[in-house]
Amino acid sequence: MPLWLFSALFAASVIVTLIAGIWLLLHLTALARAVEGNADVVPSPKRPRASRRAVRFAVVAFGAGLLLTVTMQILATTGVANAWAG
Repeated sequence: MPLWLFSALFAASVIVTLIAGIWLLLHLTALARAVEGNADVVPSPKRPRASRRAVRFAVVAFGAGLLLTVTMQILATTGVANAWAG
């Protein structure tokens, strides 16, 4: 694996996580409406500005990006990534 590939994947996963997290923070009313009944969250009386589908996509993108980022960080810390770089 080329040396730059691991860094590029790590950077991309961090950016995806950041963008999804910021989007979710900006659309808290839609997020509250999406988890209504599953958590102790009371949604706003305002209409959400984003659809449930968009909220689900952002939550999945945030979770996947966070999981990939943490996994890659663990691989880099333990030295496994160095062996892949060859």
